[in-house]
Amino acid sequence: MKKSLLIILGTGLLCFSCCAQEAGGIFSFSPEKPTPGDELFVRYNPAGTNLENAAEVFLVAYSYTKGYPDARDYPMIKKGKSWIASFSTDEKSRGIIIKFVHNGDTDNNDNYGYIIPLFNKQGDQIPGGLAGLAEALVSWGRALLNLESDTEMAFSYFEEEFKAHPELKKEYITPYLNVIAALKREGRIEAIQKELDELAGRDDQTEEELMAMANGYARIKQTEKAEQTIRIIRERYPKGTLVRNERFREFYSTKDVDEKLTLLDRFKKDFPESDLIPAMRMYICFAYRDKGQYTTIKEYLAKYPDDVNWSLYNNLAWGMAENDVELELAADFAQKGIELARKAKVEPQSDKPAYVTEREWKEQIEMGLGMVLDTYGFVLLKLDRATEALPVFEEAVQVTKGKNLEINERYAQALVKAASSEKAVAEMEKFIRDGNSTAKIKDLFKKAFTLHAGGQEEASQRLQELEKTAEKKMVAELKRKMISSPAPDFTLQDLAGNSVNLAELKGKIVILDFWATWCGPCLASFPGMKLAVEKYKDDKTVQFLFINSWERVKDWRKNASDFIAQHNYPFHVLLDTENKVIQAYEVEGIPTKFIIDKKGRIRIKSVGFTGSTDKLVEELTRMIEMLR
Repeated sequence: MKKSLLIILGTGLLCFSCCAQEAGGIFSFSPEKPTPGDELFVRYNPAGTNLENAAEVFLVAYSYTKGYPDARDYPMIKKGKSWIASFSTDEKSRGIIIKFVHNGDTDNNDNYGYIIPLFNKQGDQIPGGLAGLAEALVSWGRALLNLESDTEMAFSYFEEEFKAHPELKKEYITPYLNVIAALKREGRIEAIQKELDELAGRDDQTEEELMAMANGYARIKQTEKAEQTIRIIRERYPKGTLVRNERFREFYSTKDVDEKLTLLDRFKKDFPESDLIPAMRMYICFAYRDKGQYTTIKEYLAKYPDDVNWSLYNNLAWGMAENDVELELAADFAQKGIELARKAKVEPQSDKPAYVTEREWKEQIEMGLGMVLDTYGFVLLKLDRATEALPVFEEAVQVTKGKNLEINERYAQALVKAASSEKAVAEMEKFIRDGNSTAKIKDLFKKAFTLHAGGQEEASQRLQELEKTAEKKMVAELKRKMISSPAPDFTLQDLAGNSVNLAELKGKIVILDFWATWCGPCLASFPGMKLAVEKYKDDKTVQFLFINSWERVKDWRKNASDFIAQHNYPFHVLLDTENKVIQAYEVEGIPTKFIIDKKGRIRIKSVGFTGSTDKLVEELTRMIEMLR
């Protein structure tokens, strides 16, 4: 059962409960009607939530006005069964949405967020509190808090806000029009037209308002008015966001590196402070790379040290190592990447977006350092310098906490080449026992164990013991994450034009995989999905369905058919051409998989791809076997 939003729509403003209790969890705050700038005291009892047994809890507060919020996190102190924290609100804030986190686990009030409204000295809700919450529900809230996307609720909040504060409509016109367009009700086209007519009747529109007009006209198929509005934007705002983005797209689509350099020089003169300049430097390096001019890349990067980050050096070095090109220079690039990543750890605020907390940013930098260390170690292995690579990989594993299976595998290779068999066995045992290994690591473990303890039979026996421990851990984790909700029924056509109805598959375990041909993580996961499909190809009680959604092409069937044929994937693909099924399943990002039991209930939802083919197959196997 979903927890409530803790909100009651009423007399022109929101009425919030200062204490809510659902499903055993308690959230409360004081003062009852906080004003911007007040110190807030928050109490959280995680009983009945996934944080019930957490050893520590962080409160993450998203303070919003218009657009992306300011995010900050606060360590909580345990008092009895509850956790408490205090923090001061921003004086410009219009409201706060909270989530509670511990490691990778989050309690966000069942995807609705814990909400704290703000009030003025007279006890009235701050103007913009409702509109800001509505914007969160349909934009940044989904990405940052995994909030439930609810256009009907957002529309109600906007209407309530604009009734009390009509002057705010112009500030929120873009998300407001987006919400109207997404409503599944009659009259939405007329409603959009009415708002556009009001905007067009003024002559003082901001660039954002004009962009909202252009997009709105495009939505209701008034192409000529949309193009006319775009022309007005270019004339009124020659150095605005639209022109800047058009100039960037022109640069990006240009293939010749000399032309790119000219376009970048012109761009920098007109937009000297643009945050797109580092990306443009990166694409110039890629253009040189495509021509094999690696020394030129080094010279170019030396001229613009302030526009270069660790990620670019890492990308270049990795590609060079994969292709066995200029390995010594690749090592130099990787070392520079490590240097920049270490610097970023010391100065974490330098490029941190406001909507990312300092703790989250440090974690991202730490993961980045692990990646570039791994790249450097990979280059050293290619150069037959395994002894030098060993401490590099050790640090990479340490900063990634042993969770990156590819890094673990390369570390295992270095261990076998350069470490004692005793150390190699001990390190690989950890990976296998914790479920962070690959088939390659297991092969290397047996080799090292045989050298250390002797006997292939003993090595195989020890491996089986470790695998059983890992399996128990994985099953326990999957059980903890299991849910039980009805799977929305649907009927879609497959690539052959046959209709497939989910309800008719009751009695089978069904794996739904939502994907698109443009989605990099989706495609990266497909080799593993192919292995899983082939593993269960003769099992009539298991059905894999790959639902092709969110495509940006005219001919969905041809696009998907060509892709599947090109890669020879044995997938049963269904075409969600109206994106109705992906919406019914409330998918926020792809790839997303749903494991449906024989009774037609969703038991497991899995978002994203970890990057490990072996782990993907192993997890799917465990999920399927648990539901038999």
